[in-house]
Amino acid sequence: MREPFALANFLSRWVPSVRHDLASSDSETTTLSDLLDLAGQDDLERWHELGFGYLDPRGAEWLRHTVAARHERLAADDVVCCAGAQEALAAVVAALLTPHDHAVVVLPIYQPSEEAVTALCTATGVALRATDGWCLDVGAVEAALRPQTKLVLMNMPNSPTGATLDAATMDDLVALCRRRGLWLVSDEVYRHTLDRSHGLGATPAVADLYERGISIDSLSKGYGLAGLRVGWIACRDRRLLAAALNAKNRMSSCLSAASEILAQVALRAEDRILARSRSVGERSRARLDALIAQHPETFGADASHNLAFAFPRYLGTEGADRFANDLAGRADILVLPASLWRSRLGQVPTDHLRIGLGRLGAVPAFDALDRYLFVAVQ
Repeated sequence: MREPFALANFLSRWVPSVRHDLASSDSETTTLSDLLDLAGQDDLERWHELGFGYLDPRGAEWLRHTVAARHERLAADDVVCCAGAQEALAAVVAALLTPHDHAVVVLPIYQPSEEAVTALCTATGVALRATDGWCLDVGAVEAALRPQTKLVLMNMPNSPTGATLDAATMDDLVALCRRRGLWLVSDEVYRHTLDRSHGLGATPAVADLYERGISIDSLSKGYGLAGLRVGWIACRDRRLLAAALNAKNRMSSCLSAASEILAQVALRAEDRILARSRSVGERSRARLDALIAQHPETFGADASHNLAFAFPRYLGTEGADRFANDLAGRADILVLPASLWRSRLGQVPTDHLRIGLGRLGAVPAFDALDRYLFVAVQ
């Protein structure tokens, strides 16, 4: 039997009652009318002629072409659209893994992603190194490999830590996977929310870097369009994509016709939508940095370098879990303790908080948190 979904249960307990939600890691959303204002003439024509029959299970060719164009070397037939990133990941691992296989999972990771793997085969966790700024030790990945290892799964940029892979580390990881004939599966939904003020640039998608690289992405995070439920698999190996499509078709037959068109609009207006998301995240990040500086007894410095969320260390003696529950119950402010990313595969940090930055309500929430902390230390 699987363990309870800790993160979902925590949100179910507190979201209905809190006033300030700092638990979300998606960007501020938009209205339907504002999104349609960004549409070109051909997309508006599709919208006004919209019907609701079954569609191509892979996603519309024009949508897959638009997704592929965001990559360096992919075509429309190298993309399969899915009902969100989680369905995409579940379809990939279902296509690849059998009970005779083994997988390596980079920790921490979203609990359903880990369980999609462990439900199918044995797995070994390799934790990011907190002492080195959440770096990935490729040597530790290699040490975890077995003769029956088939894939390495990671979420990069990582939630909750904010870790990214520099070019050299990514090159080393790809070289290791190539030598061993491994699939490299990367959940890349936070590539669009990196804080570029630190000189960071997104490393290329693994589907561009490696012939057995599989990139999972969606419109949920940087675009603020989680409600569309549009994600995708990108990979240059079309036999893998055919197997993943077969697995996906057992979960959902096709995307919503409306979601396909609105996803196309959003991808074509990517620069404008992501600029707005970055603007909101930058204001939130600046306010949080000021709050951390004002309360050094409560928070350590945050090095997550992401505009969707922060991951500061909590320094209070009662621990991050107690603090998060007290904050929700007493101050109507919701943050996430790092223990919600606990894993059966290895140790994950428990002395940090993941704090959302992407919503317009983040700055007022930080003001409320500032007042709560000021009173608490008196």
